[in-house]
Amino acid sequence: MDLSILIPAYNQSCLELVRSLQQLCRAEGASYEIVVADDGSTDETARRENASVGELEGCRAIMQPQNCGRAATRNLLVRESRGDHLLFIDSDARVVSQAFIASYLQMLPTEAVVCGGIVHADELPDESVSLRWRYEKSCEPQFTAGQRSTHPYQCLRTFNILLPRNVALAYPFDERVRNYGYEDVLLGRALEQAGIEVRHIDNPLLNYDLEDNAAFLEKTRESMRTLQSAETELRGYSSLLRIYDRMRRFQLTRPLAALYQMFHSAAERNLLGPNPSIRLLQLYKLCYYCDIKRKGCRV
Repeated sequence: MDLSILIPAYNQSCLELVRSLQQLCRAEGASYEIVVADDGSTDETARRENASVGELEGCRAIMQPQNCGRAATRNLLVRESRGDHLLFIDSDARVVSQAFIASYLQMLPTEAVVCGGIVHADELPDESVSLRWRYEKSCEPQFTAGQRSTHPYQCLRTFNILLPRNVALAYPFDERVRNYGYEDVLLGRALEQAGIEVRHIDNPLLNYDLEDNAAFLEKTRESMRTLQSAETELRGYSSLLRIYDRMRRFQLTRPLAALYQMFHSAAERNLLGPNPSIRLLQLYKLCYYCDIKRKGCRV
């Protein structure tokens, strides 16, 4: 089998995504399977629709009875896969090019890990998601294939990524990371240490289902806690850690932690509003990280 398309899902229906991918695979005459793993969704509609994926030709659904975490679910999908190459796609993705599957198929077989990229809507979908949308749009110029290729391992994102199955089995996702953030960076680190090539191409998917501002801000804090718990492994792979280490050398981490305590309520009013400042978000993340480091918080 050429290709296993693997979609981890939690409280997100994959049915429309699977149908579009199925259509593209059929158009290319590919030998394929599509496997969805529902990680104990509590949204009954999403869970029901994800289960119905198993009724489609060439598709399977794995319905986990309880939430096992992002990394564990991805590793389960790897073990359950049958293809020689595995294409991981996040459940909130949408196909934007009819050549999406063909672009990957023409690269097979390959021993490299291939990152296709991610794009976002040109117009703000709704004011309620302005923080995530503005953040992602501010990052897009740095995440063309050319820009990503300058730091291939640090820029690895599992939203849309192709791996040889033997590589995915040999270098599984770190299951210590049960919360949001950095599981893809940890994978990039493992691949670099193993000398596995990571190649970046422009074959993006659209991230269409953005969290509202409050949810994204909480996920941002959660990612900072994940970063702290894996700080040793992530040093050299996180721009925020580089800044933190510089602040520590100048003995500025305690003042920044104190600044968080003083200004976080005012900052959050801006970040949760209709016109959030991305520069303020970056300062907020650094100050929050300094604060949890000072407190010795754990995930």
